[in-house]
Amino acid sequence: MYKDVPEERHVLPDRRLADTIKITTDDGHSIYLSIGTDPADLMRPREVFYAGGFKSGAQAEFQIQDVCVLISLLLQHGLRPEEIGKSLSRQDRPERDTTFGSIVGIIVEELCNAQENG
Repeated sequence: MYKDVPEERHVLPDRRLADTIKITTDDGHSIYLSIGTDPADLMRPREVFYAGGFKSGAQAEFQIQDVCVLISLLLQHGLRPEEIGKSLSRQDRPERDTTFGSIVGIIVEELCNAQENG
């Protein structure tokens, strides 16, 4: 059943810490993301921004920007990266391991890593 009112959003202060990281997809494409944390809990990512990697103005750039906004909203409404990740698609690799099926999963995986590594 849908709630009449969503969970309250955790509003972040105007200034907060963020780290920019480089991730590489399985096809060798590099993407840069900025991960912002909650000043009250530096081990908890609360936002992610696309910082570069695709051709400016390309459809892929806009899709990643929008995905980052949606992930950030989920984080600010209390979901942890691992909770988001367990619902995303996976694909089997020839090496017999499993990886996320899309760039969305790779971003969430990096948020999990950021949370673990502080």
